[in-house]
Amino acid sequence: MSSSTQNNNQYENIIIDLNAVILSLNMDREDSLTVLTISEAKNLLPWGAYHPNIHKTMEQGLRHWVKSQTDIDLNYVEQLYTYGDSGRFSYGDPNRHIITTGYLTFIEPHLRQKQAYQQWSGIYQHFPWEDFRQGRPAMLDNFILPKLYEWSDGKDTDERINRCFGQKDDVWQEENILQRFELMYEAKLVFEAIRDADASMTPDIIISQDKLDLPTGRYMQYDHRRILATALGRIRSKIKHRPVIFDLMPKMFTLFELQKSTEAILGYYLHKQNFRRFVERENLVSKTGEIRPQPSGRPAQLYEYNKQLINSPHLQGLKIGNSGTAY
Repeated sequence: MSSSTQNNNQYENIIIDLNAVILSLNMDREDSLTVLTISEAKNLLPWGAYHPNIHKTMEQGLRHWVKSQTDIDLNYVEQLYTYGDSGRFSYGDPNRHIITTGYLTFIEPHLRQKQAYQQWSGIYQHFPWEDFRQGRPAMLDNFILPKLYEWSDGKDTDERINRCFGQKDDVWQEENILQRFELMYEAKLVFEAIRDADASMTPDIIISQDKLDLPTGRYMQYDHRRILATALGRIRSKIKHRPVIFDLMPKMFTLFELQKSTEAILGYYLHKQNFRRFVERENLVSKTGEIRPQPSGRPAQLYEYNKQLINSPHLQGLKIGNSGTAY
């Protein structure tokens, strides 16, 4: 057998995994975007293997695994990315290669409360450096950036750091969360990188979070945090161009709730009056005629997504710039 044939047959057993990033807003807190996991201890996204002799399509396979693991019937599903880099999890078998296809989906708040598996974790538990709503996260300047520049091997890497983290003449691009996570992984600033570099650890190792020395967020099994970063970057980008925020909102909401939910996704505050003027001027919402009593002050007007826009060929998002201004 030629060496080329041997190389072509290196992986005799290729497995396709399907992962679901299920996002939902916690309306009880007004500021919480959450992701569903199927094991609090293991920090796993819903997942399962694709069996072409059972599932006609990969999406059908995904829906099957999500239903069996969470009792959720998915509505909207969007394919994120396929992860197939060489050297991914072989589970000790050098002839096995794992390819993962990630999917993004949303759950409305009322469905979030009904399903039996309540293992929701806040997005910023996993990516604390991405949340600017209480100001610039201290860990960026006190830990992440100094460690990255210390690890850097020269000008090209420095420029990459500057571009990803909005340093020097570059601007922070909130949708570049995956690029930031990848840099931190390469520099071994996230636990997953330390785990993967240690032959004594398995990809599904369980370790108590309070025993981790790194302040860079709650780790996840396998490369599930990488998949979650891809999903958050996707929705941060889409929210500016398509009305996906309303797929996450309850059917009726206040403009305050709409703004806070948008901020929970983007990770920074928006100018209140600019945001409201834009939403009303573009007729993205319509009044329901109902009001909600408030603990203090006057009752709040309830809105809903403007149904006349559902079949419009010119659907638009919130037109939010990276400066955090809705106009």
